[in-house]
Amino acid sequence: MRISRWGVLTALATLVLLPSAGWAIDVIVNGQGVPPHPPALEVNGRVLLPLRNVFVALEADVTWDAATMSVIAVRRGTTVTMTIGDPTAYVNGRPVQLDVPPRLINERTYIPVRFPAEAFGAEVRWDGATQTVFIALPETAGPPAGGGIPQGPPLVLAPQNGARVGTRTEVSIRTTPGVEQVIWTVVFNADSGEVLDTVPGIRHLPNADGTYRGAIATPRISVGDTRVPLRYEIHFRNGPDPGDPETVVVVFPNS
Repeated sequence: MRISRWGVLTALATLVLLPSAGWAIDVIVNGQGVPPHPPALEVNGRVLLPLRNVFVALEADVTWDAATMSVIAVRRGTTVTMTIGDPTAYVNGRPVQLDVPPRLINERTYIPVRFPAEAFGAEVRWDGATQTVFIALPETAGPPAGGGIPQGPPLVLAPQNGARVGTRTEVSIRTTPGVEQVIWTVVFNADSGEVLDTVPGIRHLPNADGTYRGAIATPRISVGDTRVPLRYEIHFRNGPDPGDPETVVVVFPNS
């Protein structure tokens, strides 16, 4: 029987993505095993798991954006955004390059385990002898009375990383009651990364329960008759001074 070169390559790719018998990979988070089905896979030296398994184990709230094929996970004020096939992920809006991007395997979305775990402040250790990933996730303490965050950057509830927005964008945050908040927008050329505009900051105090809701401008920019592809960075700073902790969310115009 003759086997085509494409058939051989496909078979080899399948072998790379499927765990070998006797070499199952275990993932342990704070002493608890992550469900072994669907199994963890090793791709180019990185351990991948189905995204829901990862973020449930990491105690993160997760949202799937089908339009952009992106996953957005939030834990204790840290937002992680990853897109299928894209080696650039984001932590609070800041780009991070991945060795292995998220990918579809056997009709499931698999993501690398180490990146989001470390983004959420966990320590990650690989034991090659037992084929086990050990993750030590920081213990979580509930927010203080009033629902605010005792320290660190604001928790942004809306908009989420990767969202499509209009010229007026609704914002919603939870933060420390009594601490002045500053919100401003930086507009980039999405292709070149050039800064095109900065919308001045809004200063306000959150409500007594540590929440704030409002709206900001996300302007459209054109050069001549050509509309420039835009990317917005919305900065939420927990304090009036540069260097105070902040959260950055990256969004895009809806048209």
